[in-house]
Amino acid sequence: MERYLCMQSSSSNSYNNTNYQRNFIIMLVILFLIEFARGMFVLSYLPILPTVSSVAVGLTSAAVSVHYISDAATNFVIGFLLKRFGAKPVLTLGFLMAFGSLFLVIWFPFNPYILFISAILLGIASSPIWVIMLSSVRDETRGKQMGHVYFAWLFGLLLGMIGMNLIMKVHPTSFAFLMSLMVLIAWILYYFVKIRLTNYNTRKVSQQLKQIGGVAKKNGVLFPGIILQGASISALVPILPIYATKVIKVSTVEYTVALIIGGLGCAISMLFLSKIIDNHGKSFMYLTIFIGFLLYTLGIFGLSLITNIYIVWGIALFIGLMYGFLLPAWNTFMASFIHKDEQEETWGVFNSIQGFGAMIGPIIGGMLYQFTGSVNNTFYFSAGVFIFLAIFYGLYFIKLRRRRISS
Repeated sequence: MERYLCMQSSSSNSYNNTNYQRNFIIMLVILFLIEFARGMFVLSYLPILPTVSSVAVGLTSAAVSVHYISDAATNFVIGFLLKRFGAKPVLTLGFLMAFGSLFLVIWFPFNPYILFISAILLGIASSPIWVIMLSSVRDETRGKQMGHVYFAWLFGLLLGMIGMNLIMKVHPTSFAFLMSLMVLIAWILYYFVKIRLTNYNTRKVSQQLKQIGGVAKKNGVLFPGIILQGASISALVPILPIYATKVIKVSTVEYTVALIIGGLGCAISMLFLSKIIDNHGKSFMYLTIFIGFLLYTLGIFGLSLITNIYIVWGIALFIGLMYGFLLPAWNTFMASFIHKDEQEETWGVFNSIQGFGAMIGPIIGGMLYQFTGSVNNTFYFSAGVFIFLAIFYGLYFIKLRRRRISS
């Protein structure tokens, strides 16, 4: 009898694990498709539109900004909304908003109001997918799974951006329907996956706001890393094209190749190297984060000294490989602060803070170039931020180690 019960339990665990893996893979595909659509619209369609129409650059730039603002603002509360109303109604509304926003672009491709509204709605709609994805990752395989999550995100954005760049050369608006089609496929796939939250509750808004404050207070040591990483990386966005064309003196094609090389390096690292984190202890994770911050500093600082495109490609590959290994380690470190019953809320707050950093970064990077006339100052800022993070968290990790030894 005991043997039968043991076999039954083993069979049940095997089924649950298989079911979990199936759900996780489908959610990865959904995330990829949503990010593909975002890459098409936010990173390609909106930036290129002023070059093929009378739409002003200021308008499309503002639309891109409000997209990320709406995304960050939604992330701040989405975990609480998921707990209050459940995953199904929140995600269904999200898919409806994403599909509707991009469907409108088919019929009104140059309408400034539609472009603005679509950017906002798509930012709101993308939020719950990310939070559910992050909160569904298992602790024992977090490094490997987070590598897959970030791969789906990065590959989706890159393919969406590059694909739309090529498509718009054929015709600027004839293939706009592909953006909403990606969302529609993701929406259909959603009905083949079962999503479970850590728990459900219907607490009052005042209690939820109090909990947000509690989350922020408990995880304050993470905030410098979350905000400053986003600000440092995004600060490079406005000056990289200038660096490529005016300093390195290459075409946009060669600049795009550098981005692709860096993206592929990051993706390869996320897929194949991130699993190493799961097989080692906390000391290895801390060392990975510390060394990762230092190596990123060296890579970015190196760009300020180089004027050869082939060396730039090599540095891009190095930065991509290194950062693809750093991200899962950093995520695993963040996850160690999260209570198992507050995953959706906490990941939502973390994503919101990261989004704030990503919003201020381009402003800082652009202003540094605008007022100094040199892209190197933006590189120095980005490298300086990461050297600060290396020192800050290096000292924190030493403090943790001493505390663990003394106890």
